[in-house]
Order: sequence, then structure tokens, then C-alpha cells
Amino acid sequence: MKITRQLLPLICCAFLSSAALADAVTLPPMNLGNTSFLDGVAGPGFLFEVGSSYYHATTIKDDAGNAAPGGPRIEVAAIVPHIAYISPNFTLLGGHVGGEILLPLVYANLKVGPGLEDSNFAAGDVQFSPFLVQWTGQTLFGMPFFQRFDLLFSAPTGQYNRNALANAGSHAWTIAPYYAFTLMPTDKFEISARLNYQWNGKNTKPSPALNADSVQAGDALSLNLSGSYAVSKHWRIGIAGYALQQLSEDRIDGKYQSDSKERLFGAGPGVLYQGSSYQILLNAYKEWGARNRPEGSKIVLRYLLPF
Repeated sequence: MKITRQLLPLICCAFLSSAALADAVTLPPMNLGNTSFLDGVAGPGFLFEVGSSYYHATTIKDDAGNAAPGGPRIEVAAIVPHIAYISPNFTLLGGHVGGEILLPLVYANLKVGPGLEDSNFAAGDVQFSPFLVQWTGQTLFGMPFFQRFDLLFSAPTGQYNRNALANAGSHAWTIAPYYAFTLMPTDKFEISARLNYQWNGKNTKPSPALNADSVQAGDALSLNLSGSYAVSKHWRIGIAGYALQQLSEDRIDGKYQSDSKERLFGAGPGVLYQGSSYQILLNAYKEWGARNRPEGSKIVLRYLLPF
């Protein structure tokens, strides 16, 4: 079982993960259910978005799926402004090229054991992409098809204190490319997915309790999958879910740690409102099957304004 020690944020936004309760080594934030309906649909121009989330858990699972003792309580809220631009003129392989930046603000209130409590509100790690490609106007087996590839980075700019229990930043670089698509089998029904891969760099200032010079989380893969149905001109309802699997073991001072891989599943209902020039999405998730991480519930609310 991993040793619970510090918090990395559950960051929520259009292209990010929510937070992670950290331990000796933990995965930095990944996109777990923060994008859902019509995810692959985008076009040339600017996008302004405000993503927000609230995560609550009272259980931390070990590598065998057993709940850790101590009555843990984890609450994380995040607000993430997001700006993206896709060029109408610069194209590659038939797709429009662009970039984006995300600036998370994270509040964490947690208790992981007797006498181990902390809270914090601070800026998280800046997320940015210098390169994304968006394809529109395509078909797959005669059905409308939208897809996007994005090369996303996270820089260690967020608040971090190696002696603190709650931190907004991870103090490590990450590289997180993803592929997203939306397929429309009918005029009213759509299926969307996003496959995220994450490589995690070294944290060279880990908790002093580890007596180590560096820690490094293993690589990880996550999938968001959703489907929605248009019940009217403005409203869609549907179901969304996510799955996380860490691919390689964590490392402390370069040495692999056995039984350290994280895993998680989540699913729940959602609704989308399409205004005249904006979208509002609301998703709720219940988690299960956690390994080496918290297991709880999450609400995600997003406001998108393309122009």
C-alpha cells in the first residue's frame, strides 16, 4: 500500500484531470470525466471556458482495494479559466492548427488520519498546449465525425511546499497528449471519447518524511467516454464515464515501487444546455474500483463561449 502523505489537486477543466490525493508518490492531475458530451466538436476561432468541479471522498483504497483506516476526508474544489485558439488559415493534414492555456485555482480541505489535517487555496500548475489539430467536416461510415489531437504540457508553476499536506501544484513537469472524437450516428444522438496519455517528470523536492532526493509517478492512461441525446433544440441528456489505469510503477530515487499503480472507474448522468452562442455542461460521477487512491464522487460544471 502507498503511504498517504500530501495532496495534489483535483484540477478540473476542459482538458485536464481532477485532483489526486497524494501519497509517497501520486499521479499528477489527469482528465477524469472533466470533458464529456460533444468533446470532439470544435472549429476555427477563440474559445473561452470556465471549468469548475467539486470532489468529495471518505475512502482511500490500497493496492488490494481495501479501505485505509483513520476516517479520511477529502474535499477539493477547482476553478479553471481556459483560453484556446484554432487558426482558420493554418492547417496540417486537413486539420486546423491551434493552441491553448489553462490556469487552475484549487481549494483543498483534507484529513488523512489522526492529526493529519490541512487546507489550502492557491494557484495550481499552468497547463498549456503549443500544438493541437482539429478536424471538422469529416464523415466516418457516412456519419458526421469530428476529431482532435492535442499535445498538452503541465509546468510546475503551482504552489508547492514539501512540508505541507495540501499543495496546489505537483512540482513536476508532465506531458499529456490526447486524442478526442465525436461521432453522430443520428441527428440527435452522439458518442464522444477522449483518450489521455500522461508521462510524469521527477519531483526533486519530495516530502522530508521519505528521506529521498526525488520521486516520479509512473506513466498513466485514462479514457473518457460519453453519449448524449438531444431532447430539444437546446437540451441534451446522457451518461458519461471514465477509467484510469497507471501503466508503470512509481519510482523513489529511481527505484521502482511495487504495488504502486493507481486505478479508478467513474460514471454518472449529465446534461448539456446549448444557448445561442454558448454551452453549459453539468456531469455527476460516482467512483468505484479504486486502487492506491481515493474513491468518492464528483460534480463537474463547465461554461463554454466560442467566438
